[in-house]
Amino acid sequence: MGFDLENFGVGLLAGWASAYGVYRARHVIRGTVDSFGKGAQRVQYSATRSADSRYIHDLIEQCETSHLAGKLVRLSDIVVEPRFLPPEVFTVPPDDEPYPSPYKIIPNIPDHPYLQAPFSVETLSIDDLATGSNRIALLGLPGSGRTTALMTIALHSLGRVKFRATPDSVQQRLDAEEAKLAEKERAVRIKERILMEERAKERLASEIGTTYETLQKADDGQEYIPLFNRLMPVYVHFADLNLASGEFSGATDPAEPVVKAIQHTVRRVTASTIPRNFYKRISSGQVLLLLDGFDELQEHEQAAALDWIRGFTELYPQNFVVVTGPASGYSQLTRMGFTSVFLRPWNDLDADALVARFKDTWSKIGKGRRKAVNEEVLQRAHANNRALSTTEVFLKVWTNFADDADAVGVVGWYRAFLKRQMQKGEDQTDALAQMAALQLDEGFISAARLQAIATGSASDVDLAARSLLQDSRDGISRTEGEATAAKPEEEKKDSETTSAQGRQLGALRRAGLLVRFRGDRYRFRSGMLASYLASHTLRSASLETLKAKNGSPAWNAAIAYSALSRPLDDLVKALMKTPADLLNEQLIRMGRWLAYAPNDVKWRGVVLNALGVQFVAPSQYPVVRERTAAALIDSRDSNILLVFRRAVRNASPDIRRLACLAMGALGDPEGLRDLKPLIGDHDSAVQLSAGMALGAVGSDEALETMVIALTTGTEPLRQAMAEAFAALPDEGFPTLFDAIHDNDLMLRRAAVFGLRRIRSTWALVEIYRAFLEDEQWYVRSAAQQAFTELQYGRTVSMTTPYPRPESIEWLKAWAGQRGETLPPGDSAAHMLLRALQEGDAVIRALAAHDIGQLMMVDMIKPLYGALRDARDEVRTAAHRALTEFQLQMGQSLPSPTAL
Repeated sequence: MGFDLENFGVGLLAGWASAYGVYRARHVIRGTVDSFGKGAQRVQYSATRSADSRYIHDLIEQCETSHLAGKLVRLSDIVVEPRFLPPEVFTVPPDDEPYPSPYKIIPNIPDHPYLQAPFSVETLSIDDLATGSNRIALLGLPGSGRTTALMTIALHSLGRVKFRATPDSVQQRLDAEEAKLAEKERAVRIKERILMEERAKERLASEIGTTYETLQKADDGQEYIPLFNRLMPVYVHFADLNLASGEFSGATDPAEPVVKAIQHTVRRVTASTIPRNFYKRISSGQVLLLLDGFDELQEHEQAAALDWIRGFTELYPQNFVVVTGPASGYSQLTRMGFTSVFLRPWNDLDADALVARFKDTWSKIGKGRRKAVNEEVLQRAHANNRALSTTEVFLKVWTNFADDADAVGVVGWYRAFLKRQMQKGEDQTDALAQMAALQLDEGFISAARLQAIATGSASDVDLAARSLLQDSRDGISRTEGEATAAKPEEEKKDSETTSAQGRQLGALRRAGLLVRFRGDRYRFRSGMLASYLASHTLRSASLETLKAKNGSPAWNAAIAYSALSRPLDDLVKALMKTPADLLNEQLIRMGRWLAYAPNDVKWRGVVLNALGVQFVAPSQYPVVRERTAAALIDSRDSNILLVFRRAVRNASPDIRRLACLAMGALGDPEGLRDLKPLIGDHDSAVQLSAGMALGAVGSDEALETMVIALTTGTEPLRQAMAEAFAALPDEGFPTLFDAIHDNDLMLRRAAVFGLRRIRSTWALVEIYRAFLEDEQWYVRSAAQQAFTELQYGRTVSMTTPYPRPESIEWLKAWAGQRGETLPPGDSAAHMLLRALQEGDAVIRALAAHDIGQLMMVDMIKPLYGALRDARDEVRTAAHRALTEFQLQMGQSLPSPTAL
């Protein structure tokens, strides 16, 4: 029998009409529904009336079409709102830490993100990115959607994309209720809404010790327009800057390469008018510069790019800069003052949203092949999307809708995509694989390099060129816009017709598979597609070749994909014998290989057994245990549920915690028999993990247990359940509505934490009402916090740069207790080192955490020394700091056992 929410509590509909009518007409809610509103539209209209209009038009066209289905549908029609993971909060003493979110116990492992993905962790919106540092490093794995996120930010800043709200049964019922009202009644309720808002502001003014007039003056000083909507977006790929070409000297204005890059991607008329307008805006700090592809550059080009970034930010410091980078190996950016923000991996709601977008636009994407989408197609598209990259989910959904796969799984998705793009002709996989391998080895593809390929491969290239050139005559338009030109169009035609290789590259560009950059360099539009194709070159590769490729980060995904078509037993055996690094990262990476390997490969059991042993090892560092759990989730192996079911019976609370989270990430209802009892575990972290795992499973049985935890659990567990229900629209939204009206004050307080995560009018109504009318101060205080955040934004930015050592408050206090002051500069860093070596256990652990977060790599040796500390919390903190070093630098550090 299904879970019947109608039987949970009483009065689900009580008060709906009155509460809704009071609030429905609200026209501005800062940071929530319709955040940029009319003000952003005015910014856009002003731009379109100015000399910038041509550039804005070309930029919109580029953003709308530069995605995998860009030839068929505009990005704004299918985009799923990107959300971002804030950097870890700077570590402070436990007594100074604000009330922690229960979701803090979920590990954030950006380079192995699928353990965290199904959980409703705190995230940032596009507008939230603009509230702190004006230098953001947007990081993620290949295939995570970083380029699409940049394009979406640009469209959002121009008011050209509006993210769709999650389907909301509560809101739908309220809308139906309002539709029955007479116009006069609605007018009365508008007046009531105004009075209610004023009362809420008066109450807030009283609570924070100011006057209503002061608060109102600050509120009405100017219409709120988010920062990004006040800036001119400029999207540039680092390859188009062409910084290592020798074109620009050290005396060149750092804005000039940006102008050249823009001119390369816009129409000829736009290219002739953009310089004057761009220099004017950048000189006045009015540019949102979106820089893509830093990690796609070769090492010497990255060095040139860093020099250029340094010069640009020094000369034009007021502009906002977002740079994409890798999930590991980004310390060069953070050392230059960029705040690291990771693109959140997709969860079930995101995948479901994509399916809904495909359904709505299928007449365009499917070219009329199927007017109606049947339920079976939708079910397949919704199913089994966990632990897939964003690119893989997109291709899977598209293939299910098109029903054109000629093979199962990943192979079928990629092959179907290639056939759609190239439409007809012979199979070009071998030639494309050769190009993809060239891209992974050298960063880019060029006609000159293709001409240098061995004669046998060149014949394949010529064959591909002849076939694809015929496709180009059918009028396939360039995805970025066929008429774009920084150089005369005739010159472009010459460069793509003077050789077989040039013709091939031009045809692939027009087919939407390649993107062309300045200097006649090309890359595959999708990095994951390049990795899939490059994996074909490894089918008969020797063990030495495999080992060499495995040592290159650019080949990581290709090595994993190679498991689709060749045995990796020898490679696994060889790597198992190599010394482990600090995180035993080689074994961790093998977990992802299993996701693509056939079920019967011999090495599957070897890797799973090694990961299982590492996960439950009694003396394991927590961060290695967390990464091991993530690696098991990476594998997408159905048998790993048994590993975690055994682990939840372990005596170690940390092992039980991670096992609960992992079972939630798997989403298998078979794990419920083990999870349900653990919401009563004696360890609070295990309780929370079990409760969150129930939300991630989301079955009827899981929901029933969540309701019990919400109504009878500890306060942190209740809050966690309320926030979990906020991520379950169909069942969770009505549950929270009922909970906020319950007689139990603890239940009402917990409900507030869930309601603040719901971006719907009715949820905001209930927060207002709880703040104004609830009889219990404990509930009102939670509602006040939520109201303040929703009305005026976060009180503390999540992207504020970390403090310098001389500004660390606890370090000042510790130095003062020793009769010393905290000096600036290097002396403050030395004081932090002394705290690591001379403080008590709490101070030593605190110092280790902060050293890691501040990337003080010259303290590696003292941190290794702290791994021998007598106190477990100090050893753990030191190991986490070293982990931060390894991940940010992208370089392996020695295992503690090797020293």
